[in-house]
Amino acid sequence: MAKLVATRAGAALGSWFIERDRVVIGRAEGVGIRLEDQAVSKQHAAIELVGNDHILHDLDSANGTFVNGTRIARHLMRHGDVVEIIDFQLRYVDHKSVVGQDGERTMIFHASDAGTAAGPLGRSPGADARALDLKLPEGVLRVAGQDGGREIALDRALVALGRRGDEYAAIFRRPQGYFIARVEGKPPRVNGKPIPDDWQRLAAGDLIQVGLEKFELALAAPR
Repeated sequence: MAKLVATRAGAALGSWFIERDRVVIGRAEGVGIRLEDQAVSKQHAAIELVGNDHILHDLDSANGTFVNGTRIARHLMRHGDVVEIIDFQLRYVDHKSVVGQDGERTMIFHASDAGTAAGPLGRSPGADARALDLKLPEGVLRVAGQDGGREIALDRALVALGRRGDEYAAIFRRPQGYFIARVEGKPPRVNGKPIPDDWQRLAAGDLIQVGLEKFELALAAPR
C-alpha cells in the first residue's frame, strides 16, 4: 500500500494512505488530502490508480504541481518521489516496491551507507549489498506464545511478519542495524507502543508485536 507523507517548512503535517482509486489534493473541503492555503487550488491535483500504478495529474491548477523539482501535467509515481504544491511537500512511499510477492527483495545501498545512520531505504544505480564489503547485523526473532522457543533468522534483506490483507509488517536488514515498517493494517508495536508512520530502528531486546504474534529481537555480538 502506498501513502503520502506531508511536510511544510520542515514540519510534519501527517500522512495519508492511498486507499481509493482516485484521491484529490487541494484546499476545498471534502477532498482526500486538504492543503489549507489560498495559493493551493480547490482541486489542485489528483492521484489515480491505473493497473498497479499511481498516476499523478495536475488539475489545471493556478500555481502548478511539481515532482522532484519539475513541473508536471501527468506523472507516473515512483517510491521516493516528492510532490511539491506551493511550499507543501508530499513524499510518495510505496511499500509494495519494498515488499515483494515472496516477502524479500534485494536492498540497494550507497557505498557510504556503511558509515552513516541513514534510513533503511537507499538509492543507488550501482551494485547491490553483496557487491560491497558491508558488515550486516546478525540477529533472530524469538517467537513468544504457543510457538515459544521457535526462532526466525534475520539473515535476509527483508523478513515479512503478519499476514497480507491483515496486519503486515517488514523488518529490513541494513549495515546500520534492523528497521521495522508497517506495510498493511495497524502499525506494529515495539515495546508496547505503535511505531510512527515511517521506519523505526530496532535494538536488542525489543519486543515486537504484529497482530497477535509477539517476538523478541536478539542480536549477535559484533565480530
